[in-house]
Amino acid sequence: MDIANLFYDQGLSQYALDFMQSSSMTPFNQLENAQRIQSIMNIPYYSRQIIAHTLERGTTERIKLNTLFNEESIALRNIQIKRKSTRSFHEHINLEELANLLLNSYFITERFEKHSHHLSRRSIPSGGALYPVDLYYINLNTIGLQRGVFVYNPHEEALELLQPAGDKKNFFRQLRKCFPEAVLGSWNLDLISGIVVFGGVLNRSSCKYGDRGLRFVLMDVGALCQNLHLSAAAGGVSCCAIGGYIDQNLNDFLGFQQPDECALLSMFIGK
Repeated sequence: MDIANLFYDQGLSQYALDFMQSSSMTPFNQLENAQRIQSIMNIPYYSRQIIAHTLERGTTERIKLNTLFNEESIALRNIQIKRKSTRSFHEHINLEELANLLLNSYFITERFEKHSHHLSRRSIPSGGALYPVDLYYINLNTIGLQRGVFVYNPHEEALELLQPAGDKKNFFRQLRKCFPEAVLGSWNLDLISGIVVFGGVLNRSSCKYGDRGLRFVLMDVGALCQNLHLSAAAGGVSCCAIGGYIDQNLNDFLGFQQPDECALLSMFIGK
């Protein structure tokens, strides 16, 4: 390893890159993916078997856990109970509601100005505190915000405009190419306030951890997804995590140019 080329060399092996490619949805495999998804969704027996499955341990001692919670735990539990995914949107959120959603999901919790690495800690656990995932916001109909593509800057607590939408019909037409009807069904984009996209920069993690860093990137996505869900539940906003998109189309839509930049998950936002 040449440390001088740390930020330029590809930290992932060809095996890891092949996994990212083979797990991508493309115009050529979207129907196959849709058929697999629908076969599970349309036969309740399969879903019940998957969801209800538990590991078989044989005869073991069972210790009941104490369900007497303190006030802080009760408050957290109540928010988690409210957390749910919804695909039915009827109203648009406004900029203040979007701000609450983002600012309470991903923010700087502590700064270490005297630390040798000048690190800052954020509101999720991240392998090596490298934070390889950025949040992008595709604004469709958020009240009080220009339509277009934004990136959320947690350091400045701000949205930065990357690309204005221009013509609405063309903007929506390009977006529909990212989210195929074959997988998602006929979503009405006019009812969706916006789409959060979890954009990974894989080499931020893999430059230090190699292929194992790919696991840490995906862990960041999971932590961010839960934070956004809980923040939405607390703020009266509805959301649904969406994994059905054409990877390269969405990457191009967001303007990703480096091979290690990719969309790892999306989330539809509304009320």
